[in-house]
Amino acid sequence: MHQLVSSSGIRGLAIKEISPDLCFRVGLSISAQSRGEYVVGHDVRLSSPLFANLLMDGLNAGGSDSIFLGLSPTPAVAYYSKLFSGGVAITASHNPPEYNGIKIFNSRGAPVTSSFYEGLLSGIPNRYATWDALGSRTDQEGLHEYLEFLCSISKTKKKWRVGIDPGNGATCITAPLVFRLCGHEVYPINMAPDGKFPGRGPEPDPEWLNSLADLIRKNSLDIGFAYDGDGDRFAILDENGVFISQDIALGQMARFFTKQYGGPVVVNVDSSSVVEFLVKSEGGTIHRSKVGDPYIVEEMLKSGAVFGGETCGAWITPHLPCPDGVLSSILMLNLLEYWDIKPSNLRSGLPIFFLERAKVRCPNELKRLVMRQLKESIPKIYPRAELSEIDGLRVSLHEFEWVLIRPSGTEPIIRITAESKDMGKTKELIKSITHLLNETMEGLKRKR
Repeated sequence: MHQLVSSSGIRGLAIKEISPDLCFRVGLSISAQSRGEYVVGHDVRLSSPLFANLLMDGLNAGGSDSIFLGLSPTPAVAYYSKLFSGGVAITASHNPPEYNGIKIFNSRGAPVTSSFYEGLLSGIPNRYATWDALGSRTDQEGLHEYLEFLCSISKTKKKWRVGIDPGNGATCITAPLVFRLCGHEVYPINMAPDGKFPGRGPEPDPEWLNSLADLIRKNSLDIGFAYDGDGDRFAILDENGVFISQDIALGQMARFFTKQYGGPVVVNVDSSSVVEFLVKSEGGTIHRSKVGDPYIVEEMLKSGAVFGGETCGAWITPHLPCPDGVLSSILMLNLLEYWDIKPSNLRSGLPIFFLERAKVRCPNELKRLVMRQLKESIPKIYPRAELSEIDGLRVSLHEFEWVLIRPSGTEPIIRITAESKDMGKTKELIKSITHLLNETMEGLKRKR
């Protein structure tokens, strides 16, 4: 079971790995750790209602009360968690339809870290509460407070013409309504909630957004937003239907928060230098964290940061300590109207950074030894480099030039990310580190 744990929660193939029995036992274990009242919601996946009900049965069997939100975006679960002892979302977020998972929030509405899940799975109790101490279940009547919260963030005065693509995911029930309540004109597609995600993939990647791009061009819309399966990630298309790089979008919002509120910004070790460039242009500073939104939140609380995010479209603000795609969209409209620019202007005047990714197959049992060996050999190859071990090994060579070597937590691979202002240098770094990784693995295999 422990191999199913990551920074995203407990996640795996529905029924085969994430089973009804596991969901019940996780609910029971949550109650055993801290009896209380927990909100539970689920995404559109076909197995999600079953899993949500079994998890609530586990909570109740352990003596905790459950408040059922039903179909709801993950950030809505986070929002309501603040009103109770915590919350649980049954979701696999942007993963393929055959996957599902369990994501837990504490009473601040923040996602818990992987160590919390490890503790839950290690301490599943065998005892239930007594017959007169069992918990109860109630149904929440809609997501009204959450919708009002989202609308309260909007500061726009103009009526924007907005294309919306929920991708048949959980934001079908919130995104169009929120933008209409904020006074905007909404053009939605892929609006029927469907766990098979027939309209496009559950991740709002550029190759899946052609229909939204066509909708924008056909109707002369101002902007388009697309969301992942559970609504914590989003993507932006400009007024021409062109995808806005996630690095640039994150950097511009980080710059906006720095200018408005001061204070540091948190991004993970994998984020592009364009974010750092934009934050520094406003006199701000960057803190880096491990990959995964729980670690972004953790570092934000520690450093007093005003904004945080990852370049997968997951942003975190002081409004809610959980990524929320619709909230991020509202903030983007605030930014565009405040600066009086079009979405396409977000790219204007920026230096070009060349970022590339690669992966090298590595047996799981060798990963730790390989990384230990690299820690010793890299300073000899790059003697003036700054080495960080926040998450994997991040080698900073010059300003805005770096390489990250990071083992996958779920696959037998080691990922390499390199970035520089020089395309040739980026390719050279990828090639050099790939060669070093293969050479290190071969040496370790010969010793075994």
